[in-house]
Amino acid sequence: MTRLILAMMAVALMALALLAGPAHADRDTVTYTVRAGDSLALLAAEYYGDRTHAVFIMVANKMQHPRPLKPGEKLRIPVSREITVAVGDSFEGLAQAYLGDKRRGVYLAEFNGMAPRASLAAGRTLTIPFHVVHTAVGAETLASIASAYFGDSKSAALLRGYNFLERDALATGDTIVVPINHVKVRASAMPPIDAESKARTEKRRQMIEIATRALPRAEEAWRAANYAEVKRELIAVDLDFLDGDRAALMGQLLGASYVAQGDEVSARAAFQRALERAPKTTMSSYRYSPRIADVWTKAGGQLDRE
Repeated sequence: MTRLILAMMAVALMALALLAGPAHADRDTVTYTVRAGDSLALLAAEYYGDRTHAVFIMVANKMQHPRPLKPGEKLRIPVSREITVAVGDSFEGLAQAYLGDKRRGVYLAEFNGMAPRASLAAGRTLTIPFHVVHTAVGAETLASIASAYFGDSKSAALLRGYNFLERDALATGDTIVVPINHVKVRASAMPPIDAESKARTEKRRQMIEIATRALPRAEEAWRAANYAEVKRELIAVDLDFLDGDRAALMGQLLGASYVAQGDEVSARAAFQRALERAPKTTMSSYRYSPRIADVWTKAGGQLDRE
């Protein structure tokens, strides 16, 4: 370990007084058994690709200062996690389960580059950040804490919102949760994916492949007024595994075909399913007939008249 790394870690530990505090210790850490020749810096490089991130390993194992590691010693390594979305999952529900509060769903969406109200497709992979609890040893601003953890004082707004604070500073002894969303474990160092997650991921791949082939054929059949063919193409697609916009488009087309064949009960069910996946979806009053539009609005949808 270089002097620079030692100095940075010592400063971080003394100035920030970090304490480990993940939302779920069994979900955002992995257990590692120390081998001969291991060091904190080498483990940080192995797991995070950066020796300076050894401070997180120290925090998780309540080390007050850097020290040599003993072969056979078991360490907790904090890691971001990749999870596979299940049918019915939402950002709020996942935030409650993994981040300790459903209100953090908006941040979980942001961390994954998605809109907070986006409908989650089953089989999609999301990254869950790990948590560190910061305890103030004196009066500290959120900007200074953000600079220490993220290298950017502008992330103070993230800390303020993530912790539901109405102030921009901490007093001695105050604690806040810091979501470490910018440090991800190397894929090669992660535990294997469980069978259920693999199955969901594979089914999503299959549904996307089927939908990619089926949608153009279904639209062509619609233009030819071959409504039975539309249903044959779309009925086999599980909309739970498609992104919201595509699921809504296919649900509208399927529902419209049911209306065209006089089955309004099935049509409403298809329309409601589309709206479950993408609640803000509107129906074009120019593309679809007034009869179809009427069933759509009865299902709870809105019309786009532009």
